[in-house]
Amino acid sequence: MEPDYIQKYYQFERKHWWFLIREKILIQQLNTSLPARRPLKILNAGAATGRSSQMLQQYGDVVSVEKDAAACTFLRNKLGLQVVEAAVETLPFEDNYFDVVCIFDVIEHIENEDAAIDELYRVCKLGGLLYCSVPAFSFLWSRHDEVNHHIRRYTRQGIKRVIQKKFNIEYSSYFNFLLFLPILFCRLLLKVLPKPKRMVSDFEYSKLLNGAFFSFFFKAVFSVEVFLLRYCILPFGVSILLRAKKP
Repeated sequence: MEPDYIQKYYQFERKHWWFLIREKILIQQLNTSLPARRPLKILNAGAATGRSSQMLQQYGDVVSVEKDAAACTFLRNKLGLQVVEAAVETLPFEDNYFDVVCIFDVIEHIENEDAAIDELYRVCKLGGLLYCSVPAFSFLWSRHDEVNHHIRRYTRQGIKRVIQKKFNIEYSSYFNFLLFLPILFCRLLLKVLPKPKRMVSDFEYSKLLNGAFFSFFFKAVFSVEVFLLRYCILPFGVSILLRAKKP
């Protein structure tokens, strides 16, 4: 993450409609599947600017891991989080240590995805749970992916193939389903327009689309999926959520 992007990303994680509803979707999944015993030992791999670590603290003792040195410094200074600077592929923890391992929108950044899953498997306890989210579909690749240093996007079957080399898949679904077609249209349109002088993410691309009216509208539409995901698996979407267990 670029140093000047960290402060912006901190605000996005806490105020942007996409992050706000994604957090509700994640909490719903955690609430319905985590073991009742507390506190849990939780690994949050790829903590970014810390909102996901703060979210996970309600379930137990969270260890945050972040590879980016500038982000680690930011987390310590801004939030007082105890963060471990390390790559997911080389975690500095003993075997079978965590009850829960989380990797929210991280594995798409990692060149050697198999090495990352091997490490998450190693540090997860027997019977422990893995929660993973990733961006979906290569044809949705855009400047947003480049700004955020993504290496790939996944299909639901594609991420399942990666995870099930080590874990047993218990749940998987697409999400951001209701806004899929307008997002697809915008990203295809941007591919034919001239590139701007400064590359920006979707979170900051248009003042109009990120203004109060559209933010309210997108948040309202996306929030419907919190209800839908209680009862069904969504057939496609901009992102994927997956839960798996270490056998």
